[in-house]
Amino acid sequence: MRRWGPPVAWAAVILVLTSIPAPEFAPVGAFAFPGADKLVHATMYGVLGALLARAVGAPAPRRTLGRVVLGVVLFAAVDEWHQRFIPGRSADIVDVVADVCGAAAGFAAATYFLRRRLPQP
Repeated sequence: MRRWGPPVAWAAVILVLTSIPAPEFAPVGAFAFPGADKLVHATMYGVLGALLARAVGAPAPRRTLGRVVLGVVLFAAVDEWHQRFIPGRSADIVDVVADVCGAAAGFAAATYFLRRRLPQP
C-alpha cells in the first residue's frame, strides 16, 4: 500500500493545481508560447505515470498495465471535465491526449530505469 501513496498524492496535487482559476495561473515569460499548456499537462502527468510505474513494479503484468491506462484516461477526462467549472478554464480533449501521452512517457521511462535496477538472471 505504501507504493500507492505517492501517485495518489500527486493526483491530488494535479487536482489542486487544475482548480486554480486561469488568470491567476497563466504562463509568463519563457513559458508563454503556443502549446505551453500542453507541455505542462504532459509533464504533470509524466510524473504521475512514473509514480504509477513504481507502484505497480517492473515489469508490469498486462492486466495491471491495462488498468493503469484506463485509470489515467479516466482521471485525465474527469480532471478536464471539472475544469469547466473553474473560472477562466475550459475542458479540451487535446489536453486529455497530452495528459495520456505524458503519463505513457513517464511510465515507460520509469519502467526502463526500474528494470535496469533489477538483478539480471
